[in-house]
Amino acid sequence: MIKLHFTYNIADLAQAIKIAEQTAEYADIIGVGSLLLFKEGVGAIKAFKNAFPNKEIFAETKLVEKTEEAITLMAQAGASYVSVLAGTFNTSIKKAIATAHRFDIKIALDLLDAQSVGQAAMDAKTLGADMLILHHAPHMEEESDIDSVWHNVRDNTSLPIFITGKVDSSNFAQVVSLKPQGIMLGAPIVRAESPSRAAESFRTLIPNK
Repeated sequence: MIKLHFTYNIADLAQAIKIAEQTAEYADIIGVGSLLLFKEGVGAIKAFKNAFPNKEIFAETKLVEKTEEAITLMAQAGASYVSVLAGTFNTSIKKAIATAHRFDIKIALDLLDAQSVGQAAMDAKTLGADMLILHHAPHMEEESDIDSVWHNVRDNTSLPIFITGKVDSSNFAQVVSLKPQGIMLGAPIVRAESPSRAAESFRTLIPNK
């Protein structure tokens, strides 16, 4: 079954928690976005874990360095997942994964900056990553063909893949049809006129099996 992941990436922690309270019941995973982490630090992770103790918290850090120290902080704050950029040095990725696994949490390798998503996907399992994040149209000025990008990654890995980036009501069904292990939504939830109705609507489009 596809996991539905909502990212709360606004600078106002109280507002982010308020929106999460309206929508978290429809999410399998709660994402603490990079903007919120810049503003509040690990306190944002602690606040979300305290508010939603039964939910997995995803720290969307996009780490490139100091991975051992950063992941230790995220794990101690209550994160279940931490993201690392695939384009950074393999030594940083390996340190991130080793540290995360000591805390029994998962590393998501974010393909946002990968020179070749297919090669990065191929390397990810050898490095020990737990999952991949694939961006639909990674640059705002681009309109990418998600089908071709998807197969370039899927054909080169057996790891779980979560799709994010420019996923909304206009293409959600297409993304679901690819059968990723997860779909990450941010703006369509936090910017919706009714976040709860938007969250419920996306939830109903996820197959039960």
